[in-house]
Amino acid sequence: MNKKAIVLLLATALGAPVAHAQKAVKATRSLPILEYATSARSAALGGNHYGESDVAHLYTNPTSLLYQSSNFSVAGGLRSFGKIEGLDGSLNLYDATVGLRFGSHAFFGGVRYLGGLKFTPIDQNERAKKSRNLYDYTADLGYAYRFGIFSVYAKGSYIYTDQGSASSAVVFGGGAFVRSSEEPASTGLDFILGAKVDNLGAGYKQSSRSKMAYPPAYAGIGGEIGYGVEGEHHLSLGAGLDYFFYPSNSSSTALHFGGEYLYHQMFAVRAGYQHDTNGVKGFSAGLGLRFKPLAIDAAYLAPTYTDGKPSFLLTLGLNL
Repeated sequence: MNKKAIVLLLATALGAPVAHAQKAVKATRSLPILEYATSARSAALGGNHYGESDVAHLYTNPTSLLYQSSNFSVAGGLRSFGKIEGLDGSLNLYDATVGLRFGSHAFFGGVRYLGGLKFTPIDQNERAKKSRNLYDYTADLGYAYRFGIFSVYAKGSYIYTDQGSASSAVVFGGGAFVRSSEEPASTGLDFILGAKVDNLGAGYKQSSRSKMAYPPAYAGIGGEIGYGVEGEHHLSLGAGLDYFFYPSNSSSTALHFGGEYLYHQMFAVRAGYQHDTNGVKGFSAGLGLRFKPLAIDAAYLAPTYTDGKPSFLLTLGLNL
């Protein structure tokens, strides 16, 4: 396998969120680990990450912990993509997060790992070389602050990527939210609105001979509106818009739509749709269970474009 073929193969495998076999695609964004949804709830809601989060706060909405009764949250998740044609192994994304609240302040830490694939280089004499693992991981830190119905957060990530050669990068981001109330409402109307900017960072090179690559920077807005009836039934609808503005050759607009029905604050049914003008398009669905202090969420994503691969997500969380 020549070098060009390897690069194209890796772009297909690890650039799945933004690369598929359609002429409309302008370019593949690097570091897809920064775009993959890790929360099964947000994934089931069409990828909308501007609503509240019960667990995995750092990767969805860190400010949510400040408006819950718990002071400690820990969560772990798995997203499985299955086999990738042309590569050995199975592609999976693992994540773990922890959050700790002190009054109006909250601190977060997390790790993500995307890997499981191998490729075997072949030299010019058609001889196979030693197989190499392909993987990315991140180490993430975050901070959130609450003042009344308004809240803000900031976070940063260190990324190490090895796609045939190793490199690293650092990105930053943050956001602000406003809510209808300081206390979670089980009856009547409630809403949350937010704005984010994320994955801001300098360029990096996979090797001394490769071109400069850049993290997928975006800015976005979105929210969720809900209505509850006597604490027994709660229906919420949400939407979000992310504009990926850098690198400019792969810029795009991603739209997220989703809805959730929650019964007795215990059982949730979710559905959504995501449309990226230069990437993922497809429907999603999921379920959620709440047995305080335990939270379990599952989601299934079904891309609607040619060569798109479905994926399954599972998130487990504990709030104390």
